[in-house]
Amino acid sequence: MFNPDINDYQLTSIIAECCGGVAVVYSAVYKPYNQNVAIKRYFVDKSKEKASLIQQDILTRKELQHPNILPYLTSFVFGHELYVVSPLMNLGSCRDILDRYFQEGLPELACAMILRDVLLALQYLHKQFYIHRSVRASHVLLDTNGTVRVSGLRSAACMMVRGRRQRQHNLPPPDHDNANLMWLSPELLEQNLKGYDEQSDMYSLGVLCCELANGAVPFAEVPTTLMFTEKVRGSRPQLLDCSSFPEPLDDGEMKSMYNTDSGVGDSAEGVSRLRAAYAARKLSDAFHHLSDQLLQRDPEKRPSASQLLNHPFFKQIRKTDFLPSLIGRVKPVKPDPDDISALLLEEKLSEMEIEKSTEWDF
Repeated sequence: MFNPDINDYQLTSIIAECCGGVAVVYSAVYKPYNQNVAIKRYFVDKSKEKASLIQQDILTRKELQHPNILPYLTSFVFGHELYVVSPLMNLGSCRDILDRYFQEGLPELACAMILRDVLLALQYLHKQFYIHRSVRASHVLLDTNGTVRVSGLRSAACMMVRGRRQRQHNLPPPDHDNANLMWLSPELLEQNLKGYDEQSDMYSLGVLCCELANGAVPFAEVPTTLMFTEKVRGSRPQLLDCSSFPEPLDDGEMKSMYNTDSGVGDSAEGVSRLRAAYAARKLSDAFHHLSDQLLQRDPEKRPSASQLLNHPFFKQIRKTDFLPSLIGRVKPVKPDPDDISALLLEEKLSEMEIEKSTEWDF
C-alpha cells in the first residue's frame, strides 16, 4: 500500500507536461519502500470539464489489474490540485522515444515486443467488456526492465450497461487538440446507428503499428475532414520500407505517399534522410500482413486481440530478447537535484496538510 501522504514522497525532477497543460508529471521516491514512482499533478481549476475524465481514469485503473496496464497506487488532493501516484516508467512513452531517438521508426523486433504486450492489455480489457478508445504511442509506456504498460484509460468505455453488453455510439472525450481522431476507426468516426465495439481498438492498433514502424503518425498532415473521408472510403496508411519506395521520389511525392507528419519539419534534409532510411530497409511480410489485417475497413474482418496474438509476426520474439537493449540509445529518466520546479513544489507540499476532499470520491 502507498500512503496518500506527501511527506512519504521525495520529488526528484519534472518529467513532462501533459494533457494540454492541465497536468505535469514528476519523478519521485516513495521513502518507506525507497521505490521510484511518478506523480501526476493535475491543475483541476484550469480545466474543470476534465475533472470527470480524471476521475474516470482513476476509477477504471483501480478496477482493472493487469501487468501491461499502468496501475493506480494512490492519490490525494490539495486545494485545486490532484496528485496521482503511479509506477515510474522511466523510459517514457513510445511517442517520446520516437520523437527524441527514433524519428525513422523503431526496429521491427522492438515493434513486435511492444505490440505483443499492448495486445495482451487489450485482450484483458476486451474480456472485461472495455474499449480503450485511445490506443496510441503516447499511451504506451516503457521502463528499463523491459515492461510495457498501456495508459490513457480516461477515454475507456464499458460495454456492459445494466448487465447487458451494448455497442457504443458516442465519440470518446476529446483531447486538448483533437489529435486522437487520427487513431480512431472509421466506424467510430461515422457515428451511425450501427455503432462500434472492441474491434475499433484493433484499427487503432493498426495505426499504432505504422506509428511505431514509421516514426510518425498517419494522417497527421491531412485536414480533419479529408482524413475522415479517406478513412470511411477505406484508404489506409502503410508501413514504409523499400517496397513502398521502388523508385526515388521527390520530396512532394514522398510526403504525399507518407501521408503523415515526418516529425522533422519540412526541411529538405529531414525528408531526404527519412526517405533514405525507409528505402534502405525491408520490413517482414508478416509485419505488412498484420498491419493490413488491422486496418481493414470492415471491423468484422479484423482479427480480435486473442486471435492476433497467434500471428506469425510475433514468432520472431525469443525468450532471451530484451526490449531496452533493442532501443539502447534511449536514456532513462534520472533524478535532477538542480530541478528548481521540483524542489519548490516539494517545499510547498511539505508545508501543507493533505485535505480530505468530498469533491473527489474515489
